Amino acid sequence: MSAPAPRGTSKRGWASLIGGLATGAAVWALWIGVAARLGWGGAGAAVSGLVAAAAVAAWVRIADL
Repeated sequence: MSAPAPRGTSKRGWASLIGGLATGAAVWALWIGVAARLGWGGAGAAVSGLVAAAAVAAWVRIADL
């Protein structure tokens, strides 16, 4: 068992990292699916999906303290 984090600091575990990555991947997959369903395609849809997925993944990682 590891020692507790010093008072005033927080320690993020592997679960928040894996959860953030999994959530980001799911957001990107859903974004691409919706874009394809609406007839949007190309690099613009993929890049904007990656930006949205990265933002959500970062939010999950940071919020899971």
